[in-house]
Amino acid sequence: MTALLGLAQLQQLLQSVHGVQAAPVSDFLVDSRGARGANPHEALLISEHGEELQVGLFLDETVLAQLSRAATDPWTHERLSGFCAAAEGVSHFLYLVHRARQGGQVSQLELEVQAELDKYLTVLLQLWATGRRAASPALRHRLFELWRPRPGLAVSERDRYRLASALAAACARALEARYVVAGRLDALLREVRKLYRMSGGEKFSALAGGAVAWAA
Repeated sequence: MTALLGLAQLQQLLQSVHGVQAAPVSDFLVDSRGARGANPHEALLISEHGEELQVGLFLDETVLAQLSRAATDPWTHERLSGFCAAAEGVSHFLYLVHRARQGGQVSQLELEVQAELDKYLTVLLQLWATGRRAASPALRHRLFELWRPRPGLAVSERDRYRLASALAAACARALEARYVVAGRLDALLREVRKLYRMSGGEKFSALAGGAVAWAA
């Protein structure tokens, strides 16, 4: 029950960050039987039947357990890994719903890039709320510079994850330099919401060059 409350709070945080709404993600959770062959910790499962889109989210018990931690608890490797896996799943869910409501399509790369950036943002904002926004450089280092693809991925998947991580890292650096250091939370949220609503090449270009963060 505590883990599901943590999951609801994570969803609310991401919805607040991006200015979007969706049904409770907990209503779409599936067990390991429904996620056979997927990532052992987190997976968004999608099937299309004509115009109907069916979605399920698998989160391993070890991932859900980290959502019951107090905001002031230390961000150990175990906590960060579990929380980020949950953030990735919820990010995928929200972004897919958002784009589906717009009648648009979304690529796997877009989903992964947004999820990588959302991992940074969700942890950063919790650090910020407890007076530790100066930990942003260390957080970026742990998320993006120490990141390694999990074993067993196909070459195309590994390349996609590496590109997503690199794009999110570039944007996170730019956001940090202009907004985090100066404590400009409202401005940060305006920029990430603007970026959230971009798509395709426009979004990738903005991420790669920090163009959204550095725009006038």
